Parts: sequence; structure tokens; C-alpha cells
Amino acid sequence: MSLLNILSAYDEKDDTDDIGDIIDNLNNILNSKQGYSYFLQNFGIPDYNHISSREIIAQAVIHDVRENIENFEPRVKLLDIVELNDDALFRLSFRIDCVVRKNARSLSMYLDPLQERYHVSSI
Repeated sequence: MSLLNILSAYDEKDDTDDIGDIIDNLNNILNSKQGYSYFLQNFGIPDYNHISSREIIAQAVIHDVRENIENFEPRVKLLDIVELNDDALFRLSFRIDCVVRKNARSLSMYLDPLQERYHVSSI
């Protein structure tokens, strides 16, 4: 939400604006390097350079994404994060299933760490 909307107490936003704001916030959170981008200790995603197993990296990403969404995006209730199968050996992608708390609308998002550091988009 823009600063102008906050200051003007603009309340009449449609659901697509909320979804866009949620996706923008998740992209900001997940593209923040843990320990460097923000003063909160658990904010952002750590590096996984020290992990050599694809399965362990996938589990760590799911854990960290879940923790960040639950802690820093209160507008959604996280239902599930599922790793999507990909033929590429070094590519990990995930589907994030949520419910928007304001209107109980289901929201599925796609998380692809290779497009940017992390990129969340609505499915």
C-alpha cells in the first residue's frame, strides 16, 4: 500500500490490489538476505551455500519461507508449501497455497528462486 493511501485513510481497495500488495510484500521479504536487509533477526532468507543436498535445500527453503510468511505477512493464512517437480537438476520451485484472511479467498502462488533471487507470482 502506498504511503499516500495510508495517510489519506483510503479504505476502498478491491481484492486485486490486496493480492498485488501481498505478492509485493512476499517478494520483498523473500528477496531480503537474512541478517543484512532488516533489523529483525529472522527477517528474510539465509544463504544455502553450506548445504550440498538438493533435498535438504528444498526442506530448508520450505521451512524458511513458511516461517517468514507466518511472521511477516499477517494478511494470509499459509496452508501449504509444495515443491514442484522439475527436470532440471539444480532448479527448485514451489507452490504456496494460502487463504487471504480479509475475504477467505484462496491464493496460490509460484515461488521460483531462479527468475530472480526469489520471485512470487499468483497462479
